[in-house]
Amino acid sequence: MSSYEQSKKARRVASVVYLLIMAVVMGGTYVSQQQKAVAKQATQDSASH
Repeated sequence: MSSYEQSKKARRVASVVYLLIMAVVMGGTYVSQQQKAVAKQATQDSASH
């Protein structure tokens, strides 16, 4: 395998790893926002009763 093909493969692997990491970060942010919204709603519900 030529060095160009090896570097192309390495770049492809690095980009896939980067995308996976970003997906985890974005997914975690989304879940955190949802949990905050649920907690805020529960607090408002209990305060109004």
